[in-house]
Parts: sequence; structure tokens; C-alpha cells
Amino acid sequence: MSKYDNTEDQGFFDFGLDPDLEEGPSVDDLIRDVKGQLAEDTDPYGAVTEPVPQAEEEPAFEPDFGDAFSDYGTYEGEALTEEEARYYDALKTKEEDPGPRPTKPKRRGKKRIVPLFAKVLLYVVLVAVGATGLGYGIWECAQDVLAFGRSEEAISVVVTEGQTVKEIALMLQEKGIIKYPWLFEQYCKFTDSEDTMDPGNYVLYYNYDYHALVSGMVKRSPNRVTIRVTIPEGYTSANIFSLMESKGVCTVAELEECAASYEFDYWFLEDIEYGAPNRLEGFLFPDTYDFYENDDPERVLAKLLSNFRKKFTDKAQEQLELLNDELAKRWAAAGLGEEYIAQHRFGISELMTVASMIEKETAGVSESGKIASVIYNRLCKPAEYPYLNIDATVVYALGGVDHALTYDDLEIDSPYNTYKYGGLPAGPISNPGLNSITAALNPTESNYHYYALDKSTGYHHFSKNAKEHNQFLEGQKDD
Repeated sequence: MSKYDNTEDQGFFDFGLDPDLEEGPSVDDLIRDVKGQLAEDTDPYGAVTEPVPQAEEEPAFEPDFGDAFSDYGTYEGEALTEEEARYYDALKTKEEDPGPRPTKPKRRGKKRIVPLFAKVLLYVVLVAVGATGLGYGIWECAQDVLAFGRSEEAISVVVTEGQTVKEIALMLQEKGIIKYPWLFEQYCKFTDSEDTMDPGNYVLYYNYDYHALVSGMVKRSPNRVTIRVTIPEGYTSANIFSLMESKGVCTVAELEECAASYEFDYWFLEDIEYGAPNRLEGFLFPDTYDFYENDDPERVLAKLLSNFRKKFTDKAQEQLELLNDELAKRWAAAGLGEEYIAQHRFGISELMTVASMIEKETAGVSESGKIASVIYNRLCKPAEYPYLNIDATVVYALGGVDHALTYDDLEIDSPYNTYKYGGLPAGPISNPGLNSITAALNPTESNYHYYALDKSTGYHHFSKNAKEHNQFLEGQKDD
């Protein structure tokens, strides 16, 4: 029975075995022989196969990118790996199946110092931070310059003589008025206001911007602290200067220097010589004034002189002319010639000298006119009364004393001593008030030539002649 008898295909015919095929090589043997021949590079007929000459290969094109990709790393080591070498040797010898091509090891690049995306991110961050910082800085500076959101509270500051802008800026920072001294300095330089701030005591406000701060620290600023000073009637120049110094307005030396040498433009000072610290005596009108601390002496004295000019009106000048006419008549009646009358004609200085003596001698406003009449009565009779004998002039000559005058005091050799020098003293002995000036212009008509203080009343007793006067003095001794 054939080996194909158990096939299911009934149409399959058995032609029997080919005797030739039974003795030949099997298919597997043939395939194995072919592989062996291929491995030995021989053809089927045993001829040696010569290698086909190959054209010389040109080097592969390698583009040069310079350093553009230098930070992307390179392969570590150019030699083939052991696995690669074995694979390529197998391909060359064809002795065995080389198997699948080994994979290329992943390229290991050098570690980049700053990756590209990090650079971009860093750039963006820096730009953002820079823009934010710049905007914040500008806003901070603007807030300081314009004083946004500051308190409305006031604060006192003092600018001293010789302070620089830098020192003033630091002082303002310490007070909490500004935040950035360097910015205030630059503002002052930019606005040319470095030299405009003056010494003084000022009241500033926290919500002042830079412009207001600079404007608020100048001599004429309304922010400058003022000092109210009341000058009593009858104060001398020396008294006034001492008062000003005690109040912090000016020093005595500054005021004396200014009074002696400064050229004030007032008509009533035209004939008064320069050089004496009491040159303005009689014209520093007593009143209440507001001055600045560490004020200018010129401004201080000008304020007093301006007030006098205001008080001594045109009507007062007309009255002075009428007074001169009356004095001329009386001098003529006393037998004095025109030359004497012309030489003794009253100007503003002579009038103020009389007013200053009235101011110092009177015990009350009610008797000012009588005091004036005694002075004029004696002046109009120089032969009978060559000396005015007014104690206040001696006190002035002595520089001011607070004790009763002695006989030695009356002997002082001074042009102000009316016990030794006839006529009027060398000039005013005080700065009189309006009442005394009015009395000097409009003296009471009387025959009095003497007066003395009545201890019982505190006012003066007036006498027509020396006899009455001496009798009164004797009566005062008994009291």
C-alpha cells in the first residue's frame, strides 16, 4: 500500500516512485550547498569570482556650521563599539549571519552652561523685572517730588547760616519730609534753586512738594516763623537793639552797624550824618511788629522807619511849619535877630529831639503839652534860661542809669547834657510815641518854666519861676 493511501483527496493518482529521484540529493542538501558556495565567493561551476573593481568613493559631504551648534554637545569617543566591530567583521567575511544591525548609541552631548530656552526665559524675566523696577523707581521718585499721599501736618525746620543743599536735604529727610536727599539735590540743581534758600526758622508741611519746600525756605516766605515784638514808647535805639537780640530777630552788633552805615532812603534822614550807632534815634517808631527769626537788620530797621514815615503825615509837616513861624515870633519878641532865628529854625530832627525829651520826662499823657510848653518857653528866652536842665538828657549821656542822678552825674561832659550845654541836646534821646510828637507840634500855652515830680500824686508840679519851683522842692523834702 502506498504512503499516500490515507490521503483524503480521492482524485490524487499514484504514479509510483521515480527511480532516479530516489538516488538524488534532497532539497535541503541542495540549499545547504548553495549557501556554502555563496560563502566561498565561488560560482556554481567552481570558478573563482574576482572582486569587481569599485570606483574610489568620494568623501561624504559634511556641511560646516561653524560654532552654531557647539553648545549642543558631541559624541564621546569616535571609535566603534565592540558589538559594532563584530557586526561589520561578520558582514565582510560572510562566515556567519551577522544578525540585526546594532543600534547606534545615543549621542551624549556636553552639558550646556545655559540652555537656549533658559536664556530666553532669563531674558524675558530680566526685561520684565527691569521694566517693573524702572516703573516702580519712577513712581517712588514721583511720589517724593510731588508728595503724593503725605500728611497735612506742619513741622518746624531751621536752616542755618552756610548750610549746603546737601545738608538741607539730609535735614529734610531726618524730619521725614522727603525720602530721597539725592533727588532733592538734583531738583535744586535742575531748577537753579541751590542758592535761594535762606537761613531762618520755617513752618513747612509734610504734603509740600519739592517746589513748595524750596519756596517755603526763603526770606520773604509766609512759611518763615515770625516773632512778634512790641517796642515801648520812649525806648532808645540801644534798648530796641537789645530787645531784638533777646527775641532772636537780630544781634545788637548787626543793628548798630546797619544803623550807622546803611543808606536808608527816607527824607527825614537826609541831614543826619553817618557813623554813629544811634544815628536813627528818634525815628524808630515804637509799635508792635512781626519779624523773622534771624532777620535782616536792614529789613528790621526799615520796617520801623517806614512806620514813622507813615505816622508823620503831610499834615504833621504843615504843623511843623506853623510851629517855626510861632517860634520865630517869640524869638523876635525876645530881641533875637534874624540870623539867630534862621540858625535855630526847627527841622524834623529838632522836633523829634523835643518830642523825645517829652516822652522821657512826662509822667502821663495829660501833662505832655505842659512839658512841651516848659521846653519851648525856656528855648525862647535863652538869655534868662540858657540851659534846659532836663534830667533825661543826662541819663542818656550816661548810657542809661536806674538811680537818682547825683551832682557828679550832672557834670558829665557830653553834648547831650543840658545842664552843661545850652539849647537842645545833640539829638533825640529816645524814640517817642505819637502823643509826644503831637505835643511837640502843639505845645500847651503857658508861663511855666519849671517842673518837678510831686511824690504825692506821681505827676509833675509846674512852676512859673525859680522861686515857686524852689518852694515846691522844699515842701517835697518835708514829705
